[in-house]
Amino acid sequence: MPTACIRTLGCPKNSVESELFAGIFSRAGWAVSDDPESSDLLLLNTCAFIAPAVEESLEAFYQAEEWRNRRVGRRLVLAGCLPGRFRDDGSGGLESVDLLLLPGEFSRLSGYLGTQGGPCGQLPLEGRILRYLRIADGCDNRCAYCTIPSIRGPFRPERRETILARAGEMVESGASEIGLVAQDSSMWRDGGTGLVQLADELAGTWESVWWRLYYIHPAHFPEELPGLFARRHNVMPWLDLPVQHSSGDLLRRMGRPYGREKLERILDLVDSAGLDIALRATVIAGYPGEGDADFDDLCEFLSGARALRSLVAFPYYDEEGTLEHSRAASRIPGDVTAYRLSVLGSIGDAAAAAWAARLGLGPLEVLAETSRTGHGRFDAPAVDGRCTFSRRVTPGKVYSCRVDEFTGLDMTVTPAPRGIDRAPRPSDASCQTRSKEDG
Repeated sequence: MPTACIRTLGCPKNSVESELFAGIFSRAGWAVSDDPESSDLLLLNTCAFIAPAVEESLEAFYQAEEWRNRRVGRRLVLAGCLPGRFRDDGSGGLESVDLLLLPGEFSRLSGYLGTQGGPCGQLPLEGRILRYLRIADGCDNRCAYCTIPSIRGPFRPERRETILARAGEMVESGASEIGLVAQDSSMWRDGGTGLVQLADELAGTWESVWWRLYYIHPAHFPEELPGLFARRHNVMPWLDLPVQHSSGDLLRRMGRPYGREKLERILDLVDSAGLDIALRATVIAGYPGEGDADFDDLCEFLSGARALRSLVAFPYYDEEGTLEHSRAASRIPGDVTAYRLSVLGSIGDAAAAAWAARLGLGPLEVLAETSRTGHGRFDAPAVDGRCTFSRRVTPGKVYSCRVDEFTGLDMTVTPAPRGIDRAPRPSDASCQTRSKEDG
């Protein structure tokens, strides 16, 4: 039986496509392995939306070429955003591979393997406890700095029935947490059903599973979302918000159709929900035209956001093919951007410390990923804080834990003797509910 190895670069959305590729290989009679040296074919699923991602993907591609050249008969398939972004000029010699797959070209892989049709299901590649479920692909937002619409195409939502069927397959295969992912999850709709209704249905159908919603665009923020967090204990009270900035002038230049007033409205809804909700915010520092007053506005906004737990600050990358690149405006000096990133880092550290004080007051529910590590309700796996258990536990179970020690977002925790075999009712909530006066 021929063997394929799939290597995934980039964000969770890419892992979804890799699992769909794995399903196609399985249907074609191929074994899927995590060991490239014992494999006959290597599929490299790439990311390329900013310069560091392109560099990482190109380095992986050059290593994959060396892998292929070490043994006669090996085949190399290059897939995803790298060929999607650079398909016109063939830069980097990408045309030298055995098969080049643009984003979403599942049927071409099927044809190459001698089968018909597109993906027939997602085959888990890196364990079954944590899974990601794509609810849409592509983006219509056209932000001035972003390459994603040109790589992934326009926004295309998955049908509700498809999402429910794939969710059921993941639960049956042992998923304990499923993340809903898209370039803009808040835009998802099927008929009269929107994102909040979809998540409500998923959480109500599979109450023992943790559900987490990724990438909620501020311009399309569903105001019923905090209420869903309060109503469904198994929808994680965690808000992934690409803020990017708070200055109205900068947001207009970025092509982001909202201002600070909209962001403040979202924070008010979060604070009034009657439970702790963790905010994971991403921002850009050193964007062209960002003056001192703009940066001060951003720092003031973030410092006043009680919900802020995880702050991810990126420097501006001048990406060819974007509107901002075509403007050829003067850039913020590198040392200024570096200073602003350090200031944002201090704000992020302060937010993490404030959450540490709050979480230390009561028990915290933690999902065990391995026998010694996991993550809590307020942290997304792999990207936020990690919990280390003081004793061995059972992977896939949820434990009520005492928080013993903090290092930034990471925690050392002591679990209660037994895991939680069900999704607790709201009255069982592991985090203490506090009023705004309690701070």
